Amino acid sequence: MTNSIKPTVAEIVCDYILDNQTVVDTVDASMPLDKLNIDSLEKNSLIMDLGEHFDIDISDLQIESFVTIADIIDHIELMLAAQPSIEELAEIQRADLAEFESEAMDS
Repeated sequence: MTNSIKPTVAEIVCDYILDNQTVVDTVDASMPLDKLNIDSLEKNSLIMDLGEHFDIDISDLQIESFVTIADIIDHIELMLAAQPSIEELAEIQRADLAEFESEAMDS
């Protein structure tokens, strides 16, 4: 069995920035985004790519508010924490199915 450790949001974000920016050799969460020398279009593209990776929606207004890499990381972590777990989704489906079956029996 392979022991794989799931990368953190911070690691994924920092690695993505390193892979897509040629301006810096190292990245840490406290780094201001303007130090990366990216314009607003590149910033939007970067954040949208990360949103797609994590399967979350990030509004243009939220993107404008990001000043540091930590801002991006914190926002992604908050969005992910707000999503229901697989167990919660399964419980919702079970409850919906039970309600449907109950309604079908009453008809």
